[in-house]
Amino acid sequence: MKFSTKEKKALLLTIGENIKRIRKSKNMTQADLAFLLDAYPDKVGRTERGKYDFKISSLFLIAKGMEVDICDLLLKEKT
Repeated sequence: MKFSTKEKKALLLTIGENIKRIRKSKNMTQADLAFLLDAYPDKVGRTERGKYDFKISSLFLIAKGMEVDICDLLLKEKT
């Protein structure tokens, strides 16, 4: 089974929105998160906008850096 382009974009956007929401709730800047990940701040920005298709290992590092469960990044926030 393969993701459609539309499904992939939706998933990346959901993850990006979750990263941004959690980062802001922890009063972190993109630069703060980038420092923890040893990455450039623009990479964090692209990730938050759903424009960067990252490796699963990067997702684990993001979760660890923000001290959250990886599921918090994957699941769509309930409204």
